[in-house]
Amino acid sequence: MSDEDDVLAGEIALGLLDGPEREAAVRRLGSDAALAERVDWWRERFEPLSASDSIEPSEGLWQRIESMLPGNDNTALIEARRWRAAALAATLVAGLLGTALVLRPAPVPPEAPTAAAPAPVLLASIAGEGGVVATIAYNQTAGDLTIAPGKLNAGKRDAELWIIPADGTPRSLGTIDPVLAATRPARANLRRLIAQGATFAISLEPRGGSPTGLPTGPILGTGKISGS
Repeated sequence: MSDEDDVLAGEIALGLLDGPEREAAVRRLGSDAALAERVDWWRERFEPLSASDSIEPSEGLWQRIESMLPGNDNTALIEARRWRAAALAATLVAGLLGTALVLRPAPVPPEAPTAAAPAPVLLASIAGEGGVVATIAYNQTAGDLTIAPGKLNAGKRDAELWIIPADGTPRSLGTIDPVLAATRPARANLRRLIAQGATFAISLEPRGGSPTGLPTGPILGTGKISGS
């Protein structure tokens, strides 16, 4: 596989394409087994990063990379670029999932305690029999859902996202793209139900989504919502 195709596979795994580029990538994935396999390879590498609050390179990493760079050694230059690309990809995943760096306030004196503010971002890892189906971040301030598909195979049907609150009744959050990551507003009337302890679920439905307002097909995966 060429370096250009490897970069394309990484962009697909991270959901960085849109418009005509996205449509072309989806068409090519259906006919290029090598590219699809490389996309899965990148997703497996990115998947552990979504569980981390921060990503730090190991001590002395850049020094070791620089020591590999003699004056005109193209192979070493390519390896260095790949190291830096991996670090950049990790940063993009953290941003895709809504991860934010928050400055901690100074400690409050014991005589004047204050209640902690709720976490602005809620996370859920939706797991099924084959592994992580999708990772979802919900920005409580903006009301936006960021959905990063994992091992999600909808075939000729649609994958539909559901929120299941404490009452146990699923409410539809709409169908989702099974290949590319996306950020979109959550339905306004359901935002109050997206809270810690509630559950996200993904089901397989007919084209256009469930005709009944409840899951009708197999459940591909579920995941509890927790704070960031």
